[in-house]
Amino acid sequence: MKTPATGHVHGIDLLRFLAALSVVLFHFSLFGVAAPTYGASGADAAFAFLPGAVSAGWIGVQFFFVLSGFVIAQSATGVSWQGFAMKRAVRILPALWICATLSLLVRVAAGEPLPERLLDWLRTVVLSPKGPYIDGVVWTLVVEAVFYALVCAALALQQRLGGPQSLWLQHLAVLLGTVSGLFLLFRSATVALGLQLSPPLDWFGFKVLLLHHGVYFALGMTLFAITRSGRSARKLAFSALLVLLCLLEIGLKADTRGERVVAAAVWLGMLAALLLSITTRRPHSHQARASGLLTTLGKVSYPLYLGHLVLGMYLVPQLAAVIEHRGLLLVVCLLLINTLALWIALGPEPWGQQRLKRLLYRLASGHPPAHPTTPAGLKRSVH
Repeated sequence: MKTPATGHVHGIDLLRFLAALSVVLFHFSLFGVAAPTYGASGADAAFAFLPGAVSAGWIGVQFFFVLSGFVIAQSATGVSWQGFAMKRAVRILPALWICATLSLLVRVAAGEPLPERLLDWLRTVVLSPKGPYIDGVVWTLVVEAVFYALVCAALALQQRLGGPQSLWLQHLAVLLGTVSGLFLLFRSATVALGLQLSPPLDWFGFKVLLLHHGVYFALGMTLFAITRSGRSARKLAFSALLVLLCLLEIGLKADTRGERVVAAAVWLGMLAALLLSITTRRPHSHQARASGLLTTLGKVSYPLYLGHLVLGMYLVPQLAAVIEHRGLLLVVCLLLINTLALWIALGPEPWGQQRLKRLLYRLASGHPPAHPTTPAGLKRSVH
């Protein structure tokens, strides 16, 4: 299970899109048909015909965190903490700003109060640890940002104190996995003992501190360490423990036994596909034929994830007034949402990324480059 430490893994692009799509379908299953509502059921639900397995579609978020741990560990290898921070800002902020602004316009156009929504928008664009946000999915970006900050801290300490960079990142993975794992074990014990502590332990602040999801990031980072430097008994044992802790978190989140089984099975299937993607290298000629499509899917997944909730929730009742067939309504809505995500991924997002690169370069070096080139800390492809 040893592969090059750098290089684009196209299988991750496909898995990222599938994870985003699972979250999209989960949210669509709860949209109202007569009004822009979330949490509808029965006759009020626009797509009640979706299979019950869709109710476990939230598992895409848990898999996103594993992917993030792997990709961030790869992205942080061989760069300074400043370069890493710049890469992360360029990667996540432009699409976030675009989708947040679209959500603001939609909600205000629907009659919601402008001052309150502006505050929600402002908290969103700066990734405030305290909501509410203009879109419900933004909380995951806040969790990601905290993870990025911890990686930056590890890189900064390595630059100051010395030592192998990979070792500092592995120590961070162990710290994340241990602290988050102990929290999950404590939370599980309270449930087993019948203690009424679930609401306090579900406090968003604990999620911001990565107590709920730190095990997923740690697993992704550990898998990258294995692919980079090879297997060892300690790494394999730690990975196995992290998988069990991740399954524990999934079990704590699921509402029913059936949902727990489906969510765990889907997550394990995605994890197996990830391992296959990063350990199996096809001939270049085979990769070239599929890489374009897979890369595009990977680019679409982020704006699709960011833009589907608010836009979809308001779009469904509008189109339901003219499209009676619910199956056709779902297809049309998904097509429009994906088309918008593709447009953002191929147009406004790279445009914004290029200009944010130039701005960050100017702030870091004191003068802009002669033309829109990538700064030294941003030379590697942004995942």
